[in-house]
Amino acid sequence: MDDEERQEQLWSIAEEVWPHGTDFQREVTFRTYHEMAELARAEKSFYAGFCLDETPDGRMTTASLLARLDPLDEPDAELSARCLFESLSVNENNSVEQIRVPAGPGVLVLCGLQWKSDPQDDRAPSLPLARVDVYLPLPRMGRLLVLSLTTPSLSDLPFYVSLLSKSAHDLTVTSGTATEPGPDNENERKSTIAEQVTADFG
Repeated sequence: MDDEERQEQLWSIAEEVWPHGTDFQREVTFRTYHEMAELARAEKSFYAGFCLDETPDGRMTTASLLARLDPLDEPDAELSARCLFESLSVNENNSVEQIRVPAGPGVLVLCGLQWKSDPQDDRAPSLPLARVDVYLPLPRMGRLLVLSLTTPSLSDLPFYVSLLSKSAHDLTVTSGTATEPGPDNENERKSTIAEQVTADFG
């Protein structure tokens, strides 16, 4: 699929999300998914997907998810989670809490975003978005797992947060330690994590 076909497909999705919406709403959705696709193509994420469904009352609901594994230098998961909590709490727009899942300690961040067509113009059209991030230090892999979910469907945010929470609680890292180097071990563990995220989000 070339870039023009990809853009046409993304615009088609935006039209499905907002069948009775405005061009601005469709543009925001298109740009959000285009950015997600570009990040995935740049291999900054090992998973990129979106949900598009119809609710029982006939509304369209949608959310996008990016998952990536960043380098983690701190071998102590507790200390790493505490540092993340403190650094992410500096932003007053973030609602930050420490969590604990079977894989270990982590941090959950919830924030609201206002996407504007012109950031310099206060009267320009805007669309509210919600973003939820989960950070899980995985010292045995030497990686920080980051799950980032974004949705314009604010009334459905509790459902998406529960789905993200389920994925974090289901995650298991059972093989390998920091003293077991080798790309084969790391690739295997990455594949396992990707399979678990895919199982939860499709």
